[in-house]
Amino acid sequence: MTRRPVLLALLIGAGLHAGTAAQEVSTEYRVKAAFLYNFVKFVEWPLRVATGPITLCVAGRNPFGSVLDDIVRAETVDGRPLESRVILEPDPSCHVVFIPTGVNTGAYLRASRGTPTLTVGDGARFIEQGGIVRFYLDNGTVRFAINRDGAERAGLRISSRLLQLARIEPNPGEAP
Repeated sequence: MTRRPVLLALLIGAGLHAGTAAQEVSTEYRVKAAFLYNFVKFVEWPLRVATGPITLCVAGRNPFGSVLDDIVRAETVDGRPLESRVILEPDPSCHVVFIPTGVNTGAYLRASRGTPTLTVGDGARFIEQGGIVRFYLDNGTVRFAINRDGAERAGLRISSRLLQLARIEPNPGEAP
């Protein structure tokens, strides 16, 4: 009889703790995590990488807390499970790499060059350095820009539906 209230209290406490941890993540990064999940739905990878889970990697420090993990948990896209993880160095098994400001952007972009990896970042010069998708704030709203040429060089096809929502930026050169 006393076990049920104790168990209930533990579950509620665990839920509140998880909720508190998620609340510590800014609204900006909650929105960016949702965008990352949705980008996967609108990007087509080459057939040679069309098996196994789709891996979303966060380079270096993780500004998402558990939010990205929570979003992709038990989700699939085109029958492929999604997974997320933090990487401390470039990893060729990542399909999407988010590179936050303050991380060595050049190292991750150099490692992904010539591979079917969707690189996403929020540094002001991210596309200029060779990235594919760059987040930016417009009057407090998270928006994104896409470098179509960079996506094509990576062998990625981005849906026209996603391109319509983006600001298209030319790639002035790759100099990571």
